Amino acid sequence: MKRKSLMSILLVLMLVAIMATGCSSSPATSGDGKKLDKVVLQLKWLPQSQFMGYYVAMEKGYYEDEGIQIEILPGGSDIIPEQQVYNGVADVGVTWVSSLMKYQSEGWELLHVGQIFQKSAMLLVSKASSGIESPSDLVGKKVGSWFGGNEYEIFALLEANGINRNTDLELVQQDFTMNQILNGTIDAASAMTYNEYGLLLAAGLDASEINVLDMNDEGVAMLQDCLFVNSDWIKNNEDLFVRFLRASIKGWADAVADPEAAGQIVYNVDQSVSLEHQVYMAKEVAKLVVPEGFDPAQIGYIDMDAVVQTAEHSYTYGLLTSPAVISEETITSKYWEEAVK
Repeated sequence: MKRKSLMSILLVLMLVAIMATGCSSSPATSGDGKKLDKVVLQLKWLPQSQFMGYYVAMEKGYYEDEGIQIEILPGGSDIIPEQQVYNGVADVGVTWVSSLMKYQSEGWELLHVGQIFQKSAMLLVSKASSGIESPSDLVGKKVGSWFGGNEYEIFALLEANGINRNTDLELVQQDFTMNQILNGTIDAASAMTYNEYGLLLAAGLDASEINVLDMNDEGVAMLQDCLFVNSDWIKNNEDLFVRFLRASIKGWADAVADPEAAGQIVYNVDQSVSLEHQVYMAKEVAKLVVPEGFDPAQIGYIDMDAVVQTAEHSYTYGLLTSPAVISEETITSKYWEEAVK
């Protein structure tokens, strides 16, 4: 009995080893048997319509069409995309341009290679009853910020209007709900057009009951969601990245053209919020990727004037300790130009 039991155990171990070896040695293949090159994409936040273009491209097989097996890693409050890409956990990352500039200024060899959001989504919102209709009305008020790098457009707004952020108002740590503005514990709150503003509407406020200070209208906008890579990785993977970017742009074009379908695709990935809110986000994100008057064929285009403005604000208002270096070593459009040919 002991000999039979030992033999059985050995046979099981052999089978497990054979199966493990077979799994590890088999490369991913497409439906027609062609080998796929793997690309790992690190998001800035949890799966939501903010990133809908990548999920649409994955769902519709655009990455596979380009010979790519895509893996999309969700972000979170404890995940820093720059670290993930720099350390090789991911090949491509999504982050805000100002954040990327900070890491670049500290010597991290990361390269800005595509710009998905052409406008800032940052707002300061308040109840109409607060009387905050212009930046000057913020004086003496409690203003919410998430901080952690999200505060610099607010700093720019205040500075541009001669408001001292240390003495003229009170900046308050804001949570990731809109309860503080709803219950009146703060007077104005940070909000993204595609998320928190919609939460106020969902909470029962009418648009006429919400005052909005839009960073784009106030002339202090800073660029947000961009694509970046490790400078060493891209040297050996230029063609692979161009294929990734081409598939991503195609996914973004479809998402912008049909945000309701895109919202459904994202909802199917992660049902952390309602389908209604994912669709709301998708519609608002579409306005950032293809703003009014922007050519959809230019999705991913890097507007250098907007980059320079972001760099200037980042330095002036304390995110950067020295002016950002804008050169071919930190930012390039050459892969985008190749992808959209």
